[in-house]
Amino acid sequence: MPLTKAQYRTAIREAIDDPNAKRWSDNNLDQLTELVCDDLYSDMLDMAPYINSQYQQINLPLRAPGYIDLRTTAFGGDLAQRLYRIQQVIADGRQYFAKDPRDFLMVASSFTGDVTTIRASTGVEQRFSFQFLGNQMWLHPLGNVTTFVELRYNFRPVPFTSLTEGFQVDMPEGSHKALIYLTAADALSKGNAEDSQQVRMIGEMAKAKMLDSIRRQYHGMIQPFAPSNMWEWGGI
Repeated sequence: MPLTKAQYRTAIREAIDDPNAKRWSDNNLDQLTELVCDDLYSDMLDMAPYINSQYQQINLPLRAPGYIDLRTTAFGGDLAQRLYRIQQVIADGRQYFAKDPRDFLMVASSFTGDVTTIRASTGVEQRFSFQFLGNQMWLHPLGNVTTFVELRYNFRPVPFTSLTEGFQVDMPEGSHKALIYLTAADALSKGNAEDSQQVRMIGEMAKAKMLDSIRRQYHGMIQPFAPSNMWEWGGI
């Protein structure tokens, strides 16, 4: 059964023997829990990219001269979720691919900053691609989208600090110990109150079981082709 934010905090306090918040305030402990939760989701999404996946349409106009702000709307961006990895970009029925510097001879137009591919046989040929510049995703050639952009991306959940007390935290079923004991281990290490190794060992074992459970659920490919799925190459 999923645990609420308040239940996670209580369990973490029990693990660090601080039920009355003498060493850690609620706010500081929640911030630490959020960091650990984000780290766990990074591991999950690296192993199973489609454990969560968001489809979203970005309507026109794009931000001038032709990019998408990858921050969430709460922070002035365009996305509904906290981006971890772009999985697919489609605009005007065309598939966009990540810009590979090996594919491009960079030529900047004096007024658009457009990126083109030069081929001797055809002269100048534009390739539809996307490029990351900080929190921005630029779509090349610039200004070429006429309808809307379709994005699919995986994401980290809503930050732990933003949840209400009774909200059920979005963690895989049966993996509560991983978040509880890894957060407790970090709290004990930071406070230097006692040896955190035993608590961290419990958390790492729970994390390993969680990843094994996810791996069994994820069918994956019959042959490796995506470097984002390291375990399919025998890397995990």
